[in-house]
Amino acid sequence: MKKPLILLALVLTGLLAGCGKSSPKLASIQVTPVNPSVAAGLTQQFRATGTYSDSTTKDLTSTATWSSSNATVATIAAGGLATSHAQGSSTITASQDGFTGTATLQVTAPVLASVAVTPSNATIPLGTLAQFTATGTLTDGSTQDLTGTATWASSDNTIASIAAGGQATARALGGVTITATSDTTSGSTPLTVAPASLVSLAIPDGDVTIANGTSHQFAAIGIYNDGSRHGLTSQVTWGSSQTSIATISVSGHARALSPGATTITATLNLISASVNLNVTNATIAAIAVAPSSRTIAPLTRLPFTAVGTFSDASTQVLTADVDWASSNPAAATISNQSGTLGIATGVGSGATTISAAFGGVSGSVPLTVSAATLTSIAVTAATAGLASGSTLPLSARATFSDGTTQGVDTAATWTSSDDTIATVDGSGLVTGLAPGPVTITADLSGVTGSADLTVESVTDLQISPAALSIAQSTTGQFNATATLSDASTQNVTGSVIWTSSAPAVAIMSSVSGEKGDAVAVAPGVSTITAEIAGLVTTAQLTVTSATLDSIAITPANPDIALGTSQKFKAVGTFSDGTTQNLTGQVSWSSSDVSVAIINEFGVAASAATGTTTISAAFNGVSATTVLTVH
Repeated sequence: MKKPLILLALVLTGLLAGCGKSSPKLASIQVTPVNPSVAAGLTQQFRATGTYSDSTTKDLTSTATWSSSNATVATIAAGGLATSHAQGSSTITASQDGFTGTATLQVTAPVLASVAVTPSNATIPLGTLAQFTATGTLTDGSTQDLTGTATWASSDNTIASIAAGGQATARALGGVTITATSDTTSGSTPLTVAPASLVSLAIPDGDVTIANGTSHQFAAIGIYNDGSRHGLTSQVTWGSSQTSIATISVSGHARALSPGATTITATLNLISASVNLNVTNATIAAIAVAPSSRTIAPLTRLPFTAVGTFSDASTQVLTADVDWASSNPAAATISNQSGTLGIATGVGSGATTISAAFGGVSGSVPLTVSAATLTSIAVTAATAGLASGSTLPLSARATFSDGTTQGVDTAATWTSSDDTIATVDGSGLVTGLAPGPVTITADLSGVTGSADLTVESVTDLQISPAALSIAQSTTGQFNATATLSDASTQNVTGSVIWTSSAPAVAIMSSVSGEKGDAVAVAPGVSTITAEIAGLVTTAQLTVTSATLDSIAITPANPDIALGTSQKFKAVGTFSDGTTQNLTGQVSWSSSDVSVAIINEFGVAASAATGTTTISAAFNGVSATTVLTVH
């Protein structure tokens, strides 16, 4: 028994000795990192490490109590995650069991965290400009406009280039990525250059009134999202609401069948425009034909116009409705075919009477064909540079044996020596296709004239004027000039793509015969753009709220000989003291069409001796002058 008791005593003694030894105590806390620096808006993770009396360490990050000496600079959450707010410094403290540890957090100014480029995923038409904006978001959540300081880039400058300041230019169809970079931070967005899309249709004729049995040619104009307008007469679908009153052809030619009213509609891509066509029961009273008493050479052509006066005193152009005839076809013939209606062609020496008949009434004028023979043809310009992708109108002027000269642009047969370099149409309009030399020839009855052209690349493009101010509801004219690779220049007004940055302010016309025209819609400012061969240039258009005060017609009270014509000019004076040429915008009229007929360009052709009052009207303002034909 003695030995087991001794063993028990030894065990109890050991146990008592163990119970008397104490646990290690926390001696200090260290916070790391000791002196970090972060930009405002960023976070910093701190850690707390406890050192104990037995020299052991323990991670106290999750159990310590954390605090910041300056909460406006930085706050800190349980777990040691500090969030910086403003530039400055703050002491970060971790506390536990009466011990503390500190670190100093330096908060610097916020830095750029990201860049956003807007508009995003934009689609713009060819030849237009697009302004991009770069917005930087800083680490503190604030934003900053970086548009003027960022470095801009396009992934393909041949499709769309972008200049300092973020203005992109659409040069070809396709897609690119537009990028803005500030320091080392970038943002980007896709940009698509697409064909312009139709926004609305217009029928510029407005409501029309015609007599029963006559016709009227309507036109359709499309307004596009690039601020341009294009002729769409042959592309729209035409309709008449009352076909028993008037029908309308696929080309927009309406013919009156009975008195009444009908609605004429043009539709394209689910977009429509409508006007009213009123058909009266007025009957034809007289027909005037112009020009009168003219002399032309054989083989040449002369267009005639017929204007009818009706029983209600209204007048109407009947050129397309009358039956044309020549009393002596051996001297001259006159066409009744579509496209050449009313155009007389000299055949041989002699005299003839050109007549126009409608509804049992006719009018006529004398026409003389001389005995002169064609001796030569001069084509102008005789030599010229031609921009690839542009058009250049040539003129053919014939000289006859009697010393007279006459334009034969439409009478001559035009050919190109190389249709792969340039083509030419029946009126002498040349289109450049590829670089190289080409000869364009005009032939009339075996007599020829030619022009030597060189199709070249374009090196520069300019618009004139660089800045233009016009009144609301009027039209201003821009011109585009290209510099070619040989340093020569060419007027390419009719070939460039014209656009307007603000269609609500102004629309640029691409209608044949009106290219370069800016149609003022409402007061404001628009950037006008011209594009050809990837070159783009701009001009500034200001539309004012000035109103028309008066119109002056020049020349005043002219006196001309029978068989000649008179060109008139209309200049408007506006409420702000400015003046503007309105010749092609006013409505011209002649009080006595049997004396002279005046067209929409202000050219009066004499029909008989006498006097007539020439009027020009625009926006409710009118002016008159007297034309005497002797």
